[in-house]
This record gives sequence, C-alpha cells and structure tokens, in this order.
Amino acid sequence: MPESLTAHRSVSVATALLTGTLATLHVYWAAGGQAGLAAALPEADDGGPLFTPSPLMTLGVATGLASMSAAALEADSPRMRWPLRLTALVFLLRALGDGRTVGLTRRGGQSVFARNDARLYTPLCLLLAALYGVLAFWRR
Repeated sequence: MPESLTAHRSVSVATALLTGTLATLHVYWAAGGQAGLAAALPEADDGGPLFTPSPLMTLGVATGLASMSAAALEADSPRMRWPLRLTALVFLLRALGDGRTVGLTRRGGQSVFARNDARLYTPLCLLLAALYGVLAFWRR
C-alpha cells in the first residue's frame, strides 16, 4: 500500500476509534451508568446539571457518534466526502460553543464541567474536527 494511503487509513482508523469510544460511553450512560456523567453535563448556577438528557436522547447521541465512526472507516469512498465534512462542521461548532456554557465561547465558570470542557472536551472536539476535515478533504 502506498505511503499516503497507509497514512490516510491510519487517520481513518484512529478517528473511528476515538468517535467509537465516545459512542460506547454514551451507550453506557443511556443504560444507566453513572461514572463520569456528572462531569460531562454543564452545570446551572445552583450547582446541579443544566439539563438531564433522557436515555433515548443519549442513545440518539450514541447513534450519531457511531455513524460518524462508521463514516471515518469508509473515508476512502467518494460518497463519504459530504458526511465527513458535515461531521467536521458538527465538531467544530461544538468546539466553538454556544456563547454560554460550552466551548471556546463559554463564559467563565469554575465547575467540574467547565474545567473539563476547557481542558478536555473542547480540545477533543477541535481534534476531531481537524481529523474529520483531513478525511473529508484528503486528495485521493
């Protein structure tokens, strides 16, 4: 396999593994798992979660993440070009945030979530946006 195809496949597999791991974590939470859940939800001013997603909503996120993972594995297919671009955009928008509670535009906050968002969640979303962007725009 030529070197550029090997590199492309490596990026594809690594991206799919990252996104697949996130999908698995969401399935765990949807099934009632609690580990890490409190730190993954934005907090209201009173210290409680800003919202509590239902198991069905959490499974929906898991399904979306699993679909993104599958698209990464099929990145060499021309029909995946637009799904990969859309996925890169989704992660970029999440990284940019909503201007209040998440992402680069998050306002203050010293909650566990805010610290995790600044140190882990937002950088991970930027990384995934870049990886999906590479897969979407790689010249084949």
